[in-house]
Order: sequence, then C-alpha cells, then structure tokens
Amino acid sequence: MPRQERAERTRVTILDAAAVEFDEHGYEGARLERIVERTGATKGAVYFHFRSKLDLARALVEEKYANWPVIIDAVAQSGLRGIAAAEELTQRVAAIFVGDVRVRAAMKLSQTVLPPPVDDNPYDRWRGIIGGLLAQDLEEGTSRRFDPDEIAVVVVQAFFGAYMIADELGRLDGLHDDVARLWRMVRSSLDG
Repeated sequence: MPRQERAERTRVTILDAAAVEFDEHGYEGARLERIVERTGATKGAVYFHFRSKLDLARALVEEKYANWPVIIDAVAQSGLRGIAAAEELTQRVAAIFVGDVRVRAAMKLSQTVLPPPVDDNPYDRWRGIIGGLLAQDLEEGTSRRFDPDEIAVVVVQAFFGAYMIADELGRLDGLHDDVARLWRMVRSSLDG
C-alpha cells in the first residue's frame, strides 16, 4: 500500500476513534489516551496527524459542515418540492445524525468548544433553506397562505430540539418518527 494511502487510512481511523470518544464523553471528558487505544496506532502516529484534542475536534466540525450541501443538493435533484422536499431533507439529516458518529460528535463539539461565529449561525442557514422549500408551495398555489419563514423557524427549532433530546436520552432510533410527527403537525396546521 502506498505511503500516502496508508497515511489517509490512519487519519480516517483516528477521526473515527475521536468521534466515538467525543460522542460518548464530550470534549471535556474525552481522553487522548483512549483515542490512541481505539485506533490501534501508536501515540506518535496520532500526534503526526493531529497535535491535540482540539485539532481533532476542529477536523470533525469542519467535516460536519461539508456534509450538508451534498444532502441539500440530493434533495433538490430528487424532484421533490415544497413541504415534501423540506420533510425529505430533515429525514435525510436525521438519518445522518442516527447513523454517523462523526456528525453526532461534531454537533456536540459545535455546541460547546467550537461554536460557530456569531455572524454565521447554521440554524439561520437551515431556516433559510427550509423556508425556501416551503415557499415553493406558495408559489405553486398548492397550499393556503402561510408565512414560510415563521414555519421554518418552528421546524428548525423543533427538529434540532428533537435530535438533541433523542441523543441525550439515548433513543436516536426514534428520531425518524419524531421528524415525521413534526411534519404531520405542520401539515395539519396548514390544512387548517
């Protein structure tokens, strides 16, 4: 195996181990010794790729933000529009939260030691995306009149709240149902 490929595999293994550690123990409780143990690599190999626990945390958070444009684009390419597209987007994000320990760890890190800059609030970006999808129903006349931005605020707050509660209670397996319930309530309120 070429050296560069081996180095990349080691880096991936280290990030996977760090994600599990941060997901289980948070930033403060995470220990580099346990991360090294989880990798099966030497301490020197881990420090070659990441000089500190904070470097590991930064790498995971940066990677998390790279996931979302891919999912948003996939939903846009799916042909879904309006509320159906917004629900599909949130269900896909929920699937990532349920199945990807790196994203869960990055969420915890971005809520504690690596919060986003004040002028770059990711929840505002999500509100804009969801609001834009909801506005499609208004443009096409498929729904009664409503304020897509107001509903987007509620949806984003409810979605991320549902995720955080499910994660804290150890019941991420119920997140898809929570998201479906959220959208049933939105549709019910719009049907009036």
